[in-house]
Amino acid sequence: MSARQTPSPSPHGQQALLEAFFLPDLCNARAVIILLALSEALVLALTLIESGLPQFSWQRFTVVSFFVQWVCLLSVAILCQLRVLLARLAVISASLLALLVIELVTLAVSLVGEWLWPVDRTHTDWPWVFRNLLISAIFGAMAMRYFYVQSQWRLKTQAELTSRLAALQANIRPHFFFNTLNTVTSLISVDPDKAEHLLLDLAQLFRAVLNNDDAQIPLAQEIELGRRYLGIEQVRLGNERLQVRWRLPQPLPAALKVPQLLLQPLLENAVYHGIQPSIRGGWIEVELAQEDQMEARSAWWLTIRNSKPQGSGEAGNRLAHNNIRARLAALDKQARLLVDDQGEEYIARLRLPQMAEHAATTVKGNV
Repeated sequence: MSARQTPSPSPHGQQALLEAFFLPDLCNARAVIILLALSEALVLALTLIESGLPQFSWQRFTVVSFFVQWVCLLSVAILCQLRVLLARLAVISASLLALLVIELVTLAVSLVGEWLWPVDRTHTDWPWVFRNLLISAIFGAMAMRYFYVQSQWRLKTQAELTSRLAALQANIRPHFFFNTLNTVTSLISVDPDKAEHLLLDLAQLFRAVLNNDDAQIPLAQEIELGRRYLGIEQVRLGNERLQVRWRLPQPLPAALKVPQLLLQPLLENAVYHGIQPSIRGGWIEVELAQEDQMEARSAWWLTIRNSKPQGSGEAGNRLAHNNIRARLAALDKQARLLVDDQGEEYIARLRLPQMAEHAATTVKGNV
């Protein structure tokens, strides 16, 4: 009888394990540079402890730096290759295995150093080797602890952002839902075709709201969702009170992806705090333009302008803006939201870097 084999995790499951793993991606050049800088700081501290500042020895500093950098680079290279394996283990097991790798590398580099640079002796200086092992164990354990605490903080932050998404999915705006149903009810006997079209738009909107998928979606899909939302509001308020202008390039950039329901809260705020309070109604304009048309990979600006009564709008927008900024910060450091209240006109601008290959986890927030 053949032995039972544990099924290997799917690519999606493996990616989830790596994202939740406390040890960072040491194959990343930025992480390697940071570790090298920290190791140099360690060498400087050790040299100052041994010789003091007045008798500081640059020769000693150079030799120890050479030794520590070899230990650091080899440890990083091995842990980089073992990260997928370590991610499947418990935190304690993964930490102990990582420390064991660092200790073995330290031992190997120490012995090679003894062999290449003998200092008038015919035997190995084991006290020096054991001292190196002890120092690497102490600082390796400190590094493991730091990575673990940082990972827990990152996961906690992501959980808080995810809870905001859950709040958004639970209550997009109940009064908007009931107002739309009342509009449909009044249209059934007068214009059944328009009532049916309105119900289809409403179904598409709430399918997106209740969707639990955190993946990014193409901007074209998000704009189509915004069109459906504004179509519902135009039926409810009337085309005379709500005028909509779209200034979009054709075709829309396929490489531009955004978190789902990023545009809709801004459109909703424009309607509820800009158009609805005005007796005469107003207008909403949505424009998409590239930051640098000469650079194919440059970022895009999605601008939402709306008319509004003098002195209204900012208080109701603050929560939505804070949550959108949090979602953009989780998406990309270059993404941001800028707002400008010009009295009778309100402008919200989204800077959207092109992130077709971006692998960051997208987290959404509530209105």
